[in-house]
Amino acid sequence: MQLLTIVFVFFAFISLVAKAQQVVKEKAYQLLVPAGWEQTKNVPQGVEVGFRKRLPTGEYATCFFHHEVMPAEAGAPPSDTSGMKVQWDSMIRNKYPDMRPVNSEVPQVNGKILINASYDLTDGGEKVRRRYTYFLSDRTAFIVQCSTPPTQWATALGDFDKIVSSLKPGSEKSQIAPKSDQAAVADLKRLLPTLVHSFPSQWACSLNDVGITPNSARAKRTLEIKIAFNRSDAKDIYNATKSLFGMIKQGKTDAELNSSIPAGLQSAASNSGEFIKYIGQVWGAASGYVAGCNPVIEYYTVAIVDPGGKRIGSVTVSRDDASAILSGKVTPADGRRIAGMYQFE
Repeated sequence: MQLLTIVFVFFAFISLVAKAQQVVKEKAYQLLVPAGWEQTKNVPQGVEVGFRKRLPTGEYATCFFHHEVMPAEAGAPPSDTSGMKVQWDSMIRNKYPDMRPVNSEVPQVNGKILINASYDLTDGGEKVRRRYTYFLSDRTAFIVQCSTPPTQWATALGDFDKIVSSLKPGSEKSQIAPKSDQAAVADLKRLLPTLVHSFPSQWACSLNDVGITPNSARAKRTLEIKIAFNRSDAKDIYNATKSLFGMIKQGKTDAELNSSIPAGLQSAASNSGEFIKYIGQVWGAASGYVAGCNPVIEYYTVAIVDPGGKRIGSVTVSRDDASAILSGKVTPADGRRIAGMYQFE
């Protein structure tokens, strides 16, 4: 009889645990939802899934996340993500000017964390503490934001960690969802301003336009992004970079490069490395959002315009070369090869 009692209690306990939490399984993701949480359709722009729990104070704890399958050409995540963290802080500060970083607990995740950061900030007139956890699981990227009023953070933290630690891709094989040109352009017009506004002040720029060339038998399909740098020497930097890359393609040595740059462009040439870095961030971020377009986008072009919209020039990279750069198959040490991948107008 004692054994039967133990067995009964065990199964009753398991039943209570099952009722206290819910496993949510979707094609793209699955996770464990603790007791007291409910799914909500009232989610911020840029996320697809949201859950909330009413707190004893009458306020809510919320957990929202965005998920996206990364293209194969994106390659492995970088081993050093400190630069990503700096840029992330800048993006959050641009959106929430009063944000203040706070110590960030690091949750367990099914994958590799790229960014984990917490802030006290004001969103919609409400003071909140929010933790962003950006991680890669297989080829699915998740960006999770967990929020409560600052005084309730400790109360909700255990549930937040359970949700984040259980989140993983769904059972179906990760595939990039088909996307129309119109949808891709709309996504980029919404998301790229956040990226470019995170650039340091000396590289501050704005998004001017985004477009995809129509399918044509005479030309390869191209994504073109127009950006305007808010600096008077943008044209000189573009011309100096174009000249430098042309000489690198020819195999000139560093000494030859230094002596060959026209005197009027020497100062501008010193900015060429950072210029290409930020141009690369623009097309690199955009490439994932057009990966599902059909027919495929064969070229990524970043056009540089002045603040008045007048074209200065453009930098183009092919889809195959972009894949090699993003996947790490080429490194900065392969200078001549990289220079050959970029085409200047």
